[in-house]
Formats: sequence, C-alpha cells, structure tokens
Amino acid sequence: MNKRDFLKYAGLGIGGVGMAWLLDQFRLPGMKPNPYLENNYAPVSEQLFERQLQIVGELPKELNGLYLRNGPNPMQSVNNKKHHWFSGEGMLHGLRLDEGEALWYRNRRTGGANTHVISHANKIYATVEAGGSPVEVKSDLDPTGNKPFEGTLKTGFSAHAKLDSSTGELHAMCYEFPRGSYKVNHVVVGSDGQVKTTRPISLSSRTMMHECAITNNYVLVFDLSVTFSLFKLTRGYFPFSWNDKHQARIGLLNRVDQSKQIQWFNIDPCYLFHVFNAYEDEQGRVIVDALRYERLFDDDWNGPFTEEPPMLTKWLMTPGDGSITEAQKDDLPAEFPRVHPELDGNKHRYGYCLGTGSMVKPDFGRFVKYDFVKDSKEVYELPTHEFGAEPVFIPATNASSEDEGYLISFVYDQLTNGSSVQILNAQQITEGPIAKVILPQRVPYGFHGSWVPA
Repeated sequence: MNKRDFLKYAGLGIGGVGMAWLLDQFRLPGMKPNPYLENNYAPVSEQLFERQLQIVGELPKELNGLYLRNGPNPMQSVNNKKHHWFSGEGMLHGLRLDEGEALWYRNRRTGGANTHVISHANKIYATVEAGGSPVEVKSDLDPTGNKPFEGTLKTGFSAHAKLDSSTGELHAMCYEFPRGSYKVNHVVVGSDGQVKTTRPISLSSRTMMHECAITNNYVLVFDLSVTFSLFKLTRGYFPFSWNDKHQARIGLLNRVDQSKQIQWFNIDPCYLFHVFNAYEDEQGRVIVDALRYERLFDDDWNGPFTEEPPMLTKWLMTPGDGSITEAQKDDLPAEFPRVHPELDGNKHRYGYCLGTGSMVKPDFGRFVKYDFVKDSKEVYELPTHEFGAEPVFIPATNASSEDEGYLISFVYDQLTNGSSVQILNAQQITEGPIAKVILPQRVPYGFHGSWVPA
C-alpha cells in the first residue's frame, strides 16, 4: 500500500486519525530524509555584507545594476517530516555590479515573501502568493517598511506578475484565502506604481494559481489539476494536492472588454508553475510555451521534483472556434523559464531555463536556450560538481537582436560548498561562463530573481 492510500484508510475513524496525526509528527526509522532540508537546500544563518569579492574572468562593463534572487530559508525549527520546499522565511541574495567591478554581495531576510523579487516603478518588492503581501526593500536589500504599491494594494498579490512593456502596467492573477474562503483577483498596477484596477474572478476550484500570462488582448488564467486540500492542511502539510476530479483548463480573460466572460479551453490533466511566454499570432490565435507536469503533489508531499518531470509544451488556442491543441516540444526536463524582459505578451523567439535532470534526484546541472522558431536548443552542461539556478536574461546595451545579451545565475559548487554568480554570453551559452564572481558564502537553491539596472 502506498503512502497516500495508507493515510486515506488510516484516517477512517477516530483511532485512525489519531494514529495518522502521531505518525505525522516524526520521521520514522526507514523513511527517506527530507531532501529540502539537506545539502544546498539547507538554509544559511548569517546575513553578510561583503565588499571584497574575487572575480574570475572579465565582467562586462555594461552590466551596471543589481542582480537579486529570492528563495526559502527557514530560520525557525521545522517539522522534518512535513517541511515543504515552498515553506519558510524568505531570503534575498544580491550582487551589485558596476563598470566591470563587483561592488558587493549582501543577503537579507524577507519574512514570508520567499518566492520572487521584482522591480516596478523604481521600487523593489519581494513577493509570494496566496494572499501574502509584497515586501518593499531598498537597493541595499533592507526593508523600507512601506506598504506595497504606495498603500494601494487591497488584496493579496502574486509571485509572478507580468509587465506589459507597451503600457508599463504590471498584471497579476492573485489568489488568497481570506477567512477560509477562496478569492481570485486580476490586479493591474499602473506605471506609476499604484494599483490601477482590481477585478474579481469567479473560480470555485481553489486551484493553486502560481502563474499567469498576458497577451495584447488577454490575461491567461491557469485553472489546473493542483487544488487546495483541507485534508493536508489539517494534518499540517503544504495544503495543495493533485486532484484527479478537477478538469484542467486555460481561460482567456479579456483585457480590453471587461464585460466579456472568460473563455475556457479544457486540457489534459496537468500542472505548470511557469510559462516562458504567451502571445497572439497574426490569425488571433493564442500561443503559450510552458513547462508542463504530468502529475504533481500526489505521492510526494514535500516538493515538486520526484513524480513527473516538467517538459516544454506548447498550447495553441483559437478564440474564434474554441479549439485548442497541445504538443510536447522536448523531452529534456527543465524549469525556471525566462525570456527577454520586454517581451511578456509579445512574440518571442528565444527562451532560457534550467535543466533539472532526473526526477529521482534533480541535479540542476545545465542551462538551456530554446530557439522557438527553429524548434531547436543549445545546452551548456555545468561541471559535474556545479549546480545552477534560474538563468535571468539581461539585454545588451543597444542590442540588435533578441538574444544579444547575457545570462546570469547563482551556481553552487559541491567541492567547495560555496557559490558564485556566473555570467554567460546568451548567444554562445555552450562556451560556458565569461565571468564568475566568487561569493563569501553558499547560496541555497531558491526560486526567482531579477536584474535591476542602476
């Protein structure tokens, strides 16, 4: 009997519930250790501000700004058996570059905002989802104490807002659980940094809405197969679970005409945390490139990487006749996709992500560059003792092509138990890093980051 079936049947009575609760409190002999508390998932305790940084290679002089990354770093005692990778206090790691110099590295705690860090309207925010409020920080990573978006946010926010570069507006699909209910809002933050509109969305599935996407006319609503689980919540686990009974679907929410209802497109059961991008083609069809999980949070209650691998998948939706097609475009497991920062909602050619390797033991051992026009990819394999993170694309100054620029990422070195920031030429990623900045401490595996130009 597998773990899920055992817990289900063990919960069929007062005695069973009590036994399940008791077993939940400890990791019994013979059980696998929690991988999200070990090795480079383990938190770091020190908050440093280090100015003397070693550089290997030559930093591009045009990289003048701040590279930030957020991720969980639990500082309090946690239940080893129940701990989920997405839980725990957040920690920002920042590297300041200027004119070919690495001026400083710093790391600072961010409270519950442990997922992403974005810049909008000259402000920097650490973000999380499911009702958590963004935390505004200064350029030196210290919190400002200000309310997010100048006090205009009246709902929860999202880990993944999308910038419409043509308007300067930030779009987010924000779900939360006020007083035990479930609410979703489409929030638009204007170019002035204040919330412009908050549009309630009726959605009964209680889906985990980690991501959204935008096009010229639509906001994409991902109502997928991972939903809120009261069963897990009452047991003290991460409260989202695979749901075979829920019809997975993608919705097109009209950005232009708010009187129109969401148009839904049913898809095969799946989940996705992240999209590369979405856009509308010349025929008005909506194209989405994303990393799709066949199954998730079903047998594994601690994290996302041991059941089914995320694979590059393309959906094509036709609003006119309501048809949709789905095609897996590659068989290389990958996560944390990025495109050119000004192309959200517009047609893209290139995308960048982190190759995750085997789902039994993900190794984060490669950077991947996709060419969506040629349906091809390039892969840079890190040395066997190095493990990467989300690669962020930084456009070159006065770039003449979409991929002219740099990839920047934190990389963990198992041999030294230390970390570096590595920079690659985005047009020649197979040649490896052109520069490394050696950091004064290990940076645990985390989630998302941003390049903030000076």
